[in-house]
Amino acid sequence: MSDIVSLSPTRLATYATCSRQYEHKYVLDVSSPDETKLYLYQGKAYHEMIELVCEATDRNDDPETIYQRAVDVFDDTWEKHIDPNEYASKAHQEYQRRETLAGIKSFFNPDDGDGIEHARKSVVTEKSINCEHEGIGLHGYTDNVLRDGDTLHLIDYKRNVKGVLGSWSADRLQEHLNEEAHEAQRVKNAFQTAAYIEGIKASSLYEPGMSVRFSFYGLLHGTDVTSTPTGYSISASGRERETTEAYEEYYDTIWDLIRAAHEGITTETFAPEPFDHIQAEACDDCDYQSMCADYIATEIQQ
Repeated sequence: MSDIVSLSPTRLATYATCSRQYEHKYVLDVSSPDETKLYLYQGKAYHEMIELVCEATDRNDDPETIYQRAVDVFDDTWEKHIDPNEYASKAHQEYQRRETLAGIKSFFNPDDGDGIEHARKSVVTEKSINCEHEGIGLHGYTDNVLRDGDTLHLIDYKRNVKGVLGSWSADRLQEHLNEEAHEAQRVKNAFQTAAYIEGIKASSLYEPGMSVRFSFYGLLHGTDVTSTPTGYSISASGRERETTEAYEEYYDTIWDLIRAAHEGITTETFAPEPFDHIQAEACDDCDYQSMCADYIATEIQQ
């Protein structure tokens, strides 16, 4: 039986954000009183909508058929995942429903929606991946795997790709490794890219000589609200952010970051270092701020 510890990119990224945050969330299992579930529910809804459309689509299906398929699954899938009690009002709930529908309609737009080719080229959705690299185990799920000839293109769907790792910003990964800056989101993106690219290579979908790409896709990257005589309308647009080039160029740096987080978790090293960078970049958005002794101590000193 293997003694390799397999961790998800999310757990590794939480540790890279702040080791104390990881301890609160995964070791002590402290519930976050401020955690909102609205975006979680919205994400689950549009993920399942895309999954249903991709599974029902053949490569030769025409764009109008694919678009209508997406519209047809919307209502039932939305109702399945939302919880009305989480919303401040019915108006708030209706706004998020319209926003999600606008994103789905834009993605599967029969004229120029990226979702048409995603559905046609999809070979599997919610693909479980596992890999091992120099004693480090990684696992997770990739939302969609597209095949185009000898290329596998893995997609991770998000709300938007603002601040997501790009080839022009990958040098900041080295700054994070050197403790010169705190780049938690881009580090998480790098972890996901590594896990999914290497994981798909270890799967039955991969054939020797294949190329592998990985992209994040923001379904609601751009949204616009327009007043109408009867209320308002929402339009949305998506955007892809590919991270393959950044992974290839900063391969060693990314795996050094993964190794550091993996070792910190497995050795139960939870003192947050360097705390000045973490405090400046991560503490304000941390759900555990009010119960964190490290943060409270610095506030008292000030």
